[in-house]
Amino acid sequence: MVGAADEVDTCLARLRQLILTGDLLPGEKVNQAELAQRLGVSRVPVREALASLRAEGLVEARPNTGYTVVRPTVEDLAEIYQMRALLEDALLETVELSRIDTTALRRLNARLAELDPVTQFAEYREVNEAFHGAIFDASPQRMVRRQVAQLWTLSEFYRSLYVRTDTAHRRVVDDHVRIAEAIEAGDRAALIAVSGEHRAETQAWLGGLLSRRSPGS
Repeated sequence: MVGAADEVDTCLARLRQLILTGDLLPGEKVNQAELAQRLGVSRVPVREALASLRAEGLVEARPNTGYTVVRPTVEDLAEIYQMRALLEDALLETVELSRIDTTALRRLNARLAELDPVTQFAEYREVNEAFHGAIFDASPQRMVRRQVAQLWTLSEFYRSLYVRTDTAHRRVVDDHVRIAEAIEAGDRAALIAVSGEHRAETQAWLGGLLSRRSPGS
């Protein structure tokens, strides 16, 4: 029998997936009754899941309107990636390179290469985060790691747009190869540089996309 907490977690995962894959569009009003029917649950887990998604930055609550899917902006993108750059570089400065299992990283990256980021986005997301998490977890800075995890959640929708292109998918896999090589060589400077390029490529592509979508552009 599924417990209430499990039902909320399942509902949260499914709603997050609907947003990240574009089934629920940016700016779209969320109809809780329709979602509950679609997911085969009551409104209670839907309401609790939406509250969690609000904390993640994927939906927002508006007076007299209810929840709507957040509309990504160039300004928000810039701030999120600025904070990610600062905190992720801080982690990479402190990771114990010898603790990182590069064989495991290559195994994760090989699986990532096999996945379709559109039709298999849920697993793609998990594997990509596992790759980077295995590196970040080698840092003793627990509070910084926690903040980075939150920023990854906030930037998830942006990254979901990016990895849907075939060119981006190949670039992500290739960058991961370079990251693993830098770790294996014990080259911290190269690790930080390649990770920065990896992050900046995503931000630059998304910035261009969002600028083209902006009104009046």
